[in-house]
Amino acid sequence: MHYAKLANALLVRMRDAEGQALAEYGLILALVAIAAVGGLALIGGAVSTPFTTFVEAAGFGGS
Repeated sequence: MHYAKLANALLVRMRDAEGQALAEYGLILALVAIAAVGGLALIGGAVSTPFTTFVEAAGFGGS
């Protein structure tokens, strides 16, 4: 009977650890997404000008 309680306690801990890992991965994903959006906001203007110049020079502009 003692082994059954021990096995049950280990299973409960394993389930808790999986949930905790999932939450940690979610937090990491959120931080990476925030960093990506922030980085794009910072360099957006620097990339936009050369890209617009290329599109106009190549004749891809619709207007």
